[in-house]
Order: sequence, then structure tokens, then C-alpha cells
Amino acid sequence: MNQIFFSSTLMWSAALPELFRAAREFQAEGIELWAQQFDSRGYREAECLSLLDRCPLPIFVHSKTWDLNFASVNRRIRRASLDEIRNSIDLAAKLHARELTVHPPRESLCGNRPLYQELAYRGLEEIFRYASRSGVSVSLEMMEKIPKEIMTTPDDVREITRGLYREFSYTVDVAHCDNEKELFNHLRDLPKVSKIHISNRRGATYHTLLSDGDFSFRRLWPALEHSGCPMVIEGFDASGQYTMLRENMKYIKKLKENLQ
Repeated sequence: MNQIFFSSTLMWSAALPELFRAAREFQAEGIELWAQQFDSRGYREAECLSLLDRCPLPIFVHSKTWDLNFASVNRRIRRASLDEIRNSIDLAAKLHARELTVHPPRESLCGNRPLYQELAYRGLEEIFRYASRSGVSVSLEMMEKIPKEIMTTPDDVREITRGLYREFSYTVDVAHCDNEKELFNHLRDLPKVSKIHISNRRGATYHTLLSDGDFSFRRLWPALEHSGCPMVIEGFDASGQYTMLRENMKYIKKLKENLQ
């Protein structure tokens, strides 16, 4: 049976202990902790390690992503972006995370794709070297097909990562796919899919409730379970009510019951 994790962004306003209580309450088997919350919400590494000692859940760490672009035409932005990802690698190492999820970079302006591919590769080289020295596995996330994104297909991955293609693992995001066929192609064609981010989408609105969107998770669920990959429920909820997490966990329980 696949492990079900949830993203800490579904409890954006929560204190760290609340995340672990929610995991117990909803019977989640792991958490993907967003590194940004350690800055924005003041999470402390020592407190997280103490909670993990008392409640030994497997965790992923999601690297900082917002406002970052390590393929930017601006050299200082590239440097700042890589520094923040190095900081995220350090956090993953300290927390003994299974892996770190990293978003690929993007174009600053549409056009001149070879330039951005070269800058992306140089950044990935640095990330890989630093993560390897730190004992951290890196999983690159497949992105949605919107302007400026440069890693949205397996062909993009091969072209950009070059000799590092099989050194990274990959995170497939259901909501970033246009349809079921694309999702299954990602799962088939990428060399090492380490986990699947699950949420729905409604047109260009991403990360909606599993039960509300263009994908039928009732139809998808058997194939997702067959993949054997851990699944991470994604979304964003700063309300303090954590309705998205609650509703998604209830829905997954129903999906699993339908398979029995």
C-alpha cells in the first residue's frame, strides 16, 4: 500500500506540533515540510527533531521556490536562488529527510531557450554536488506547461540534465499534467519517480481538492496505487481551519475503501 503524505502548506498557519498532531488524527504516514515555513513561520529545526523523535514519521523536505530562479539572466538572482536551495539541502540533511524536492528554474523572458537550458544545467550541477556532499537525495519536480517553464516533459528533462539525468529522481505532479495520458507517460518514461504529488486542477487553476477538478481520482486511484510511489497531498490553506486537508483525507479513505 502506498504511503500517504501531506504537504505542510495545507496547514500554512499551523505551529509545528499541530502538523504532527494532524498526521496522527488523519492517519497520514508522512509529511512534506516546505523549507519556506522554517523562515516564514519561524519553525525551529531542534523542535522538529524533537517531534520526530516522539512521532517518527518519514518526511520529505520541499526546497524554497517562491521568488527563486537559478536560470535567471540576473547573476545575483541566480546566486541568491542557489544559496536558498543550499539552505534547503542543509535543512533536509539535519532533519534526515528522505529527499529534497526542487523546482526546476525557468526563462526570465520567453525565447533564447538554449541560454536558459545552459544556466539551468550549471545550477543543477552545483545543486547535485552540494547535495551529494550533504548526503541528501534530490528529486526534481515536473512542472506545468505555462510560459517560461522549461522542464515539463521527459524530453526536457533529458535535454537539461544531460549526464545527471539518472543521478536525480523525479516528482510527478498530477495537477501539472494536462490529462491522464500525460500523467501515465511521465510515470512510464522518467527513470526514477520517487513520489507523486496529488491534487486536482480546474483548467488553469491548480491544486484544487482531489474531488473537485478535471481529473477523476476515482478512476485514477488504482493506477496511482499500482505505481508503488508515495503520494503527497498538495494545496495551500492559510485559514487555520485546514479544510482542504480534512476533506482530502476523507476522500482518500473512500477511494481506498472502494478498492477493497
